[in-house]
Amino acid sequence: MNHLIYICDDDSHIVRAISMKLRKAGFDVECFPDGFECWEKSQQQAPHMIITDLQMPRMNGLELCEKIRALETTRLIPITLLTGKGFEFDHDEYMQTLKITNVMVKPFSPKKLLMQVQESLNLTNDVIG
Repeated sequence: MNHLIYICDDDSHIVRAISMKLRKAGFDVECFPDGFECWEKSQQQAPHMIITDLQMPRMNGLELCEKIRALETTRLIPITLLTGKGFEFDHDEYMQTLKITNVMVKPFSPKKLLMQVQESLNLTNDVIG
C-alpha cells in the first residue's frame, strides 16, 4: 500500500505542482481547497501525512493542525505547514505546541518538499523513486 498524503491549499497551482511531484514519486495524493474539507476526510480516513497551507478560507492551516492533534486517531500524523513569504508568525512556537513537522515558505522547490516528505515518513530514496 502506498503512503497517502493530503494536500490542503486554496492555490490550484501549488496543489498541482505538489501533487504531480508526489504522485510521480509513488505516493497516493488527495487534495482539498480548505482545512475544513481536509479535516472531514481525515476523520473518515487518516492519511500518512498532511501538507497544508497556512492561510485558507473556512478553516486555516493552524486550525486544521489543532483539530488533527486533538483527535486520537490523527494526533501523530506528520504535518508540513506552507506559508507565504513575508507572512510573520512564530514558527518555533507552533512547531512545538502543534507538533508541526516542517514549515516551508513559498515559493519553494517541489524537490525539497519531496525530500522533507520522505524524511518525515522515514523513507529513503531507495523506497520512493
